[in-house]
Amino acid sequence: MEQNLKAQAYTTPRPDISAMVPLNAMGILDVGCSNGALGRSLKQSKLGREVSGIELDPDFAAEARKYLRLVINADLNSMNWEEQLEGQTFDCIIFADVLEHLTDPIKCLSSARRHLAIGGCVIVSLPNIRHVSALTSIFISGVFPRRDRGIFDRTHLRWFSVTDARELLHETGFAVRDADFALRWGDRGGGIFNRVLNRLPPQLKKWAPIREFFCYQMCLRAEAR
Repeated sequence: MEQNLKAQAYTTPRPDISAMVPLNAMGILDVGCSNGALGRSLKQSKLGREVSGIELDPDFAAEARKYLRLVINADLNSMNWEEQLEGQTFDCIIFADVLEHLTDPIKCLSSARRHLAIGGCVIVSLPNIRHVSALTSIFISGVFPRRDRGIFDRTHLRWFSVTDARELLHETGFAVRDADFALRWGDRGGGIFNRVLNRLPPQLKKWAPIREFFCYQMCLRAEAR
């Protein structure tokens, strides 16, 4: 990718992603591993677990190598998975806010599927373009914003609603087994309304009007069909 994604990268352990990783997943590939914070956290949570990563930014890749088993410094838009991973398989492959930055997410997921161990899973985190803030910006203000982070991150090349994300996984041979929706009232976190939304009972969070319009970030776990 030509864009510099360093400013948009997540450099925290991402507990929302960690919560979706099966406890019995011992070999994990973190695609877009940034500085290795998520992988380091996953290793610490399970004795004997090994985490590898793929990262575009060479500085982040160098930092991640201090904690992870293997870090490949490569552009996912052109990377040859077979050459780089040499037949390796993983119990869990993570795409935490990565696919929306790619020219061909389907090709990338399809390549990753060939490196998934039998019974393994993928975890995909994506922003929800159907969020109420998008409706306000586009349909009321008539502007498609470009920002440094979030739904309207200026480096995004693809946009997904909840349905789009499920269809992306289905098209690449996966079946969704679990989903989590991070709710947000507006385009920014914090505040009383966001606290109220995220204290809703789990079933109410997944109720269609809430899920579709107040889900800011979705996290899906899927298995190969």
